[in-house]
Amino acid sequence: MESNDHELAGVVRKLMVDVLDLRLSPEEIKDGMSLYSPTIQLDSLNLLQLLLAVEDEFGGQIDDEDVMEADLETVGDLIGLVSRQMRENRSEAGA
Repeated sequence: MESNDHELAGVVRKLMVDVLDLRLSPEEIKDGMSLYSPTIQLDSLNLLQLLLAVEDEFGGQIDDEDVMEADLETVGDLIGLVSRQMRENRSEAGA
């Protein structure tokens, strides 16, 4: 994982703790954890809140279609989606 990806993952985990009001530290959130586990309990409303927080934090936009196609099951899936979207946003801004 690149340094930027590692930093992005840390920020996403911190946002998860803040937005989802988790009783975990960001370091306790592992890539393989299910987003729908009793620990995280993600639902459609807090997924939307989380994605809005991510967009605010990184100054980009995450397309609804990409979210629907991402098949988000784990924390790693979510971080991968955010990473891809932020790379696309940077490349579009540079084009």
